[in-house]
Amino acid sequence: MGKVLYILLVSFAIGSCCGIPKDARVSEDCPPISYYGKDITIPRNIAPLNFDIGTEGRCVTLLENGGESVHLRGRNVRIPAGKWHNLLKAGSEVCVTVYIKGDDGWTQYRTLEWSVADGIDEYLSYRLIPPSYQSYDEISLQQRNLTNFREKLIYSNALVQDRNSQQCVNCHHFRNYRTEEMQFHIRQYLGCTVIVGNDGIHRINLKTDSTLSAGVYPAWNPKYDFIAYSVNNTTQRFHSADLNRIEVLDLGSDLVLYDVNGRSVSFIGNRPDELECFPSWAPDGRTLYYVSAHIEVPDSVDRAKYIYDNYQNIHYDLYSKSFNPDSLIWGEPEKIIDAASVGHSIALPRVSPNGRYLLFSMAGYGVFHIWHRDADLYMADLNSLSVRSLTEINSPEVESYHSWSSDGQWIVFCSRRDDGNNTRLYISHLEEDGSFSEPFLLPQRNPAVNSQLLKSFSIPELTVEPVRISAHEFASHVRKDSLESVSFTSQSK
Repeated sequence: MGKVLYILLVSFAIGSCCGIPKDARVSEDCPPISYYGKDITIPRNIAPLNFDIGTEGRCVTLLENGGESVHLRGRNVRIPAGKWHNLLKAGSEVCVTVYIKGDDGWTQYRTLEWSVADGIDEYLSYRLIPPSYQSYDEISLQQRNLTNFREKLIYSNALVQDRNSQQCVNCHHFRNYRTEEMQFHIRQYLGCTVIVGNDGIHRINLKTDSTLSAGVYPAWNPKYDFIAYSVNNTTQRFHSADLNRIEVLDLGSDLVLYDVNGRSVSFIGNRPDELECFPSWAPDGRTLYYVSAHIEVPDSVDRAKYIYDNYQNIHYDLYSKSFNPDSLIWGEPEKIIDAASVGHSIALPRVSPNGRYLLFSMAGYGVFHIWHRDADLYMADLNSLSVRSLTEINSPEVESYHSWSSDGQWIVFCSRRDDGNNTRLYISHLEEDGSFSEPFLLPQRNPAVNSQLLKSFSIPELTVEPVRISAHEFASHVRKDSLESVSFTSQSK
């Protein structure tokens, strides 16, 4: 009897604490929570948007949508997954009201109204990298199920490297938002490009005697069996007194085409007076977008020294080239956006799945914008060729490394807006008028991860299905498989 009475008393106490205060003072201020603003749009299938309330005192949170409601007590708001997904199904808007009790009683803060839109691709892959510049600790490729908090390891250098043989991992990429065909690079120890195709896993050496390097930034043709790469000769330098801190310099870069079936590489562009980088295919597979900077180095001057001395005057414009997949003949370069003429520089063009929009990063100079605080996201309408800054998304810190969802309704991008040091992933919805909704941070089971994890998220890529190859299987191929070479061919057949 005593035990039953104790349970009833505890239940009553919890119910009272969770009850909605009836005499709260109404405030027009937004509640003191981080990461989730008042005007965000969220996918119908997203994991719970857990958050912490940044204040002292007792707290109650009420979430409502249609006929569904959930109320939770405490500063750490952890929304039960089942109740959260019922909320998302109940209507087109989740209303979030936070009550906080201070010395003068309860305050009801302004209700946040989160619009609920169509679902997003379920899987998001990204690289996790520690804040290290000269040595590599553990670098991993991770895959997150966006409908919950489950995270899977795709590959980690810790599975292969040792203290004396370090390995960098970067530039994962998928074809058409599916994972049967994918690739990522491994640098230094056991260096290669891991390419997954219909015939299995291959360790490819994309470097030839005719090219600057192995493949770097990839773009898998959506219709034809080719991958466009930039090949780059890059170096990094540290500023002694500059908020940007690090400069990555492009000493030389060309574009190459890799024939997946023929195991051959040919030039797309290799003019010595052009620095060409970041290829991106149009959905029809017959137009390639990329960025290029024109430089003229005097014969008497060392090229590297010239770039070191003039790096702030190097500006990349947006170009396109037509492509004939049968003859492998390329059209002449066509300048789409002249950024240099207004003292700007473009990086990372990404075309929307319907071919209408082109999203890119732009900063004052250079091509490696992840360290440029003035880097913002811009979008070009390829129908009208109008360009605008995405002011509704941008922050005073870096915005970079962005990708589209498979239906073109969502984007994921990297930003340093939280602490200026580590990049985090933000999601935003493309509205009918061509604007974007206020971005929200990738939700975590424990929101403290966002401030306590001393690693950066980079290169977010959405897919409609998971990577089914295990990390240990990838590691086994990297350790044991022979390195396949490729041949160099002329530009056209």
